[in-house]
Amino acid sequence: MNFEAVIGLEIHVELKTKTKMFSRAPIDFKAEPNTLVTPIDLALPGTLPLVNKKAVIFAIRVSNALHMKIDHLIRFDRKNYFYSDLPKGYQITQDRYPIGSEGYIDLEVEDKIKRVRIQRLHLEEDTAKQLHIGNETLIDYNRAGIPLIEIVTYPDIRSGKEASSYIEKIRQIVTFSDVSDGKMEEGSLRCDVNISLRPYGATTFGEKVEIKNLNSISNVEKAINLEIKRQEKILLKGEKVIAETRRYDDSIKDTVSMRSKDETIDYKYFPETNILPIKLSDAFVNEAIATCPELADKKKKRYIEEYSLSDYDADILLLDKYNAAYFDEAVKFTSFYKTLSNWVTVEIATYLNSEQICISDFPIEPKRIALLVNLIESGDVSNKQARDIFTIMLNSTDEPLNIAKTHNLMQISDENLILETIRIVLKENKGAIEDYRAGKDRAFGFLIGKIMGKSRGKFNPTLTSKLLKQEIDKNE
Repeated sequence: MNFEAVIGLEIHVELKTKTKMFSRAPIDFKAEPNTLVTPIDLALPGTLPLVNKKAVIFAIRVSNALHMKIDHLIRFDRKNYFYSDLPKGYQITQDRYPIGSEGYIDLEVEDKIKRVRIQRLHLEEDTAKQLHIGNETLIDYNRAGIPLIEIVTYPDIRSGKEASSYIEKIRQIVTFSDVSDGKMEEGSLRCDVNISLRPYGATTFGEKVEIKNLNSISNVEKAINLEIKRQEKILLKGEKVIAETRRYDDSIKDTVSMRSKDETIDYKYFPETNILPIKLSDAFVNEAIATCPELADKKKKRYIEEYSLSDYDADILLLDKYNAAYFDEAVKFTSFYKTLSNWVTVEIATYLNSEQICISDFPIEPKRIALLVNLIESGDVSNKQARDIFTIMLNSTDEPLNIAKTHNLMQISDENLILETIRIVLKENKGAIEDYRAGKDRAFGFLIGKIMGKSRGKFNPTLTSKLLKQEIDKNE
């Protein structure tokens, strides 16, 4: 029997606000534990929460990017449960009235378009952070109250590949819209997976298993693929899948049971009486959307239509929003878009990887890279000379043209000088001329090599090739 996987994802995204969701406590992930906590974060008597305006703007931007209906009336609820990482004994969230609802996202998976429907996007506050040391658990309340958006899909995903593509798309949206840094490894983007199997053609769902604590996109795909195989083996034996929460253990490459789900948890949601409903004006919502930075999909369309970049080149540039921003600045100073794209995604990327730094720490500003590209395309420097100039630029603030002149790295395009060398080489290698005329193309490359050798690689190769052919044809 063949089974179909039915998968839904819940993604929590930490928002890049300066202060917490309901208090003025600053957010700093490098701060000492429990140093960024206010009485409001702990819900001490007499304190009242104040909604973070920037968090609302960020939620609107992501909701719009996900084609969602945006609720103009902001309402909050209390999610009541007792756990050591929840200082209030409840979490302020949006249960009944999410700010965003009924959206979708289109994914390109294995050359096909897959639409994933999104049920809701709601605002809430984060819990405190637990640190397990031996038999003890320490709690850092600095994280308590950090603004989150939770994005919940319908069970439309069918494979680990589709799930990883979906998460990557969400990560791209929240990073390019500048609402989050989207770093799963640091907990800025967290994902829970709900997965069940059913026979192909069936309309009812199988028993659902939740996988938590997934800290990378690749691990999400691995965990789902392993869980599909695990559940498939159970069902083929005629046994029942147990409803439980599992985690992915990368050391053993398997999912591991954490706890069973014997009964549904009753969180006892109540309206948050300390926050009155907030009516958002059309102008406020429209301004939040209009001021959103350019998203990756729009950038890609622009790169292809305005700069004639290939689909592949555009995708490589958009793997990192800071690389794309660097390209966007550099492109103001050159019209050689393909060459510039290659330099950003190959030469610069290679340097960044070797130095283990981000492009924000790259020592060559975008304008100077664009000027170097212009020198290549004008024929003033060869690709090899350009790489030598690039190396010097890493430790210099000088313009590439000045570096090329100072270090004698300019190509020679003097036709008389090139012709003089060509005639010397032809006189010394008459056999190669006959080989070329006899149809042996390698002979032409041999002659070019001899000519470039005499110039120490400084002759303009395109011009040299053209003049050599003219000279051979003239003496035929």
